[in-house]
Amino acid sequence: MTTVEEAKQRWQGVLVPLVTPFDADGGLDISALQRNVQWLIDRGARQGNTVFLVAGSGGDFTSMNISERNEVISAVADVVGDRAPIIAGAQALDVRDTIAICQHCEDLKIDAVQISGSFYYDGRPDDVVAWMETVARHTAIGFAVYNNWYTGYDMSIELIERLLEIPNSVGVKWSSPDAETFFAGCHQLAKKAAVVNNTFLTVPGHLVGLRTFVSHIANYWPEWCWRVWDLMEAGSYRDAQHEFDRVMLPYRALIGQIARNTGGEGVFVRPAMEIIGLEGGFSRLPSRDAAVTDEIREGFRHLLAEARAQV
Repeated sequence: MTTVEEAKQRWQGVLVPLVTPFDADGGLDISALQRNVQWLIDRGARQGNTVFLVAGSGGDFTSMNISERNEVISAVADVVGDRAPIIAGAQALDVRDTIAICQHCEDLKIDAVQISGSFYYDGRPDDVVAWMETVARHTAIGFAVYNNWYTGYDMSIELIERLLEIPNSVGVKWSSPDAETFFAGCHQLAKKAAVVNNTFLTVPGHLVGLRTFVSHIANYWPEWCWRVWDLMEAGSYRDAQHEFDRVMLPYRALIGQIARNTGGEGVFVRPAMEIIGLEGGFSRLPSRDAAVTDEIREGFRHLLAEARAQV
């Protein structure tokens, strides 16, 4: 099992929430997924600048059954090998499904699973602890505790600290709707686990010690993420924030238009992937590709052209 210190050492740079491509009939397109991952590796993704997240919310895990999720995880592990860390999504409505995914990931010897309590109910603290303890009795895989407040349940720092007492727990994918709470969590949780920054406070998060940040942009423009990472690592925080804002302000406006009309995360990554020639594939319901209008596609095209021209 990955230890806390190993996770802190290995989880560096951008965490890429990999998109799961589906074909026009809704089936998995495993070949396209593997080509996309190989493209990232060929561009320079490696341990030290990249962590792969497979079958997470950006990978539409909610629309896949367990065998499909395990197939997707295996496919990514086959391509990545030991060249970069992998975290897999293990959230489920049935604790037995979470256990099955964890055991599969353990067999594959990947770093950890992204895990929370049952994501449909509101997750009363003792329910979440019981869920995680039950899973831990059936697997030795490392846990990256996931506070997914934006789907309706915001775990307190105190609850996460209880979950970090479970031996499997080596990391936290951390965010909060409140900046003060976010920074308090950075301070308290980083003492006990590797903390992944799942907010848009990327530069301030690095300044207070977080060494991994989430960005969907890495699916199609990893060089930009690595540029921000290198600037932060060099202590050039003013330049890093300027670069971050240059791309993220127009990007957030674009994805906001999509989010107002359909759910999911992969749906707002696919347009930019297609623009640069990658295989984003189709979405499965409830995500609707029709919510991505021609105007939004043109916005992504303009963003990529303009942002790259200024590099």
